[in-house]
Amino acid sequence: MSDPNIRSRKIEHIRIVVEENVEFPGTCSEIYSQIKLVHRAFPGIDLSDVDLSLNFLNYKISAPLMISGMTGGDPATTKYNEKLALLAEEFRIPIGLGSERALVLHRNKQEILHSYRVVRQIAKDVPVIGNIGANTLLDIGIEDISYIINSVDVDALAIHLNPAQEAIQPEGDTRFNISIIEKIEEIMDTINVPIIIKEVGNGLSYEDISLFYSLGIRFFDVAGACGTNWVLVEKYRQKDHVVSDIAEHLSSWGIPTPIAVIEARAAAPDSFIIASGGVYTGLRAITNIVLGADINGLARPLIQEIYRGGLGAAKKFLETMIREMRIVSFLIGAKNVNELKQKPFILTTDILTYFKQRGIDLNEYKAIRGGKQ
Repeated sequence: MSDPNIRSRKIEHIRIVVEENVEFPGTCSEIYSQIKLVHRAFPGIDLSDVDLSLNFLNYKISAPLMISGMTGGDPATTKYNEKLALLAEEFRIPIGLGSERALVLHRNKQEILHSYRVVRQIAKDVPVIGNIGANTLLDIGIEDISYIINSVDVDALAIHLNPAQEAIQPEGDTRFNISIIEKIEEIMDTINVPIIIKEVGNGLSYEDISLFYSLGIRFFDVAGACGTNWVLVEKYRQKDHVVSDIAEHLSSWGIPTPIAVIEARAAAPDSFIIASGGVYTGLRAITNIVLGADINGLARPLIQEIYRGGLGAAKKFLETMIREMRIVSFLIGAKNVNELKQKPFILTTDILTYFKQRGIDLNEYKAIRGGKQ
């Protein structure tokens, strides 16, 4: 499992994400505009009544929001993970790590370990989520999985699925065959933390969720096609012009985040659903929860704010987003996350047609969207 470019790739990814236009076209503005929440002129509550805290992985977090895993694996990335961890601890929200493949490849290099471990050293009172690629599981053993869990003391392990990114990445590993399922089952039998199945920005489908749900997995991060587009990120690293052209053709490929939320909840009614991918405003975050998500995840906006304006700029972004989430909750008359999932939503004809063809009955869905209460 050699990968001589992995450390430089980590640095390249950060540079491309903050400097280039690598978002999905329109960041799903058209789709979100087709989902309406119902304004209440008389909310029946005070704004001060709104409490969006909830329990996640045995922690009480302050808002249905998390910092999604993005980086780690090179000393140059440590400063970003350090600042992201400071945000997670101050705002009392969960934080994910970037892929820990580098940790396995460079097990004896303390500076690589520190680029990940710094997150737990700072974010001591919130969930920290580890991360490894599904295809990487074919090359490593249970002892390696135990190492990436225990060396950073994570509360859950995300296994990410990224076939679109790998197909365009110059060093891409496109092994996503059924033997991965056997590896995941083996891992589930031996580790003592939950597994989260996640995409990286092209969305999880009903079929994907159903497959892993049948294994007993109950945590999913849909990571839909609305935010950072890793196909485009890899296009900037690709020297093969044919593959670069293909990346452009696939620039809109995937399942938009709010659509993926409904597909996930329909397939796994009692699971914990994370909505990430283009969730850059409080309104979008609350919309996803009303649709059936439990919490939202974001990464690129915070990396950008840190890169351009430092920790203070990132704090301001989170403060604004969380305050907006509280105001939107107030405007639809919801005091907490459970009440948000009971509030009405309206979908336009285009989205209704989509779900009719996907075999999801909207009335049946609304009855189960609250998840496991």
